[in-house]
Amino acid sequence: MELNINSPVYFKDHYGIDDEVYKFCQRAYLFFKDKKYSNTLQIIGIVPIVKPQEIVEGENYKEKVKFLCNKSVASINIKMDFNDYYNADSIKRIELTKEMILTAVKRIITKVDFDYGKFKEDLISLH
Repeated sequence: MELNINSPVYFKDHYGIDDEVYKFCQRAYLFFKDKKYSNTLQIIGIVPIVKPQEIVEGENYKEKVKFLCNKSVASINIKMDFNDYYNADSIKRIELTKEMILTAVKRIITKVDFDYGKFKEDLISLH
């Protein structure tokens, strides 16, 4: 299964990329690449939204899940708390990213066959 995690665009544009979080996302992609959690779902793309609340409200933003290609691809837009992420060091940002991934994946498990328990175990084991 492919797990693609985008960089949070607003945060990246205003504060740069946290190299440790970026490296974690690369490791996660490689780690999950040869694993299988579903007979249907092959790719999960996650777009984290890390913006101040007043900007999110002004954009009328909604979190969303989209399935493509007969549910073989899931695209998930999900909000992360800006203040928590902004004030965190790299280690905490990675933990926040793991929590965000689990929350995002929970949003698809009722719509497609997916072994969430195994996925969660594997994600937690990823350093």
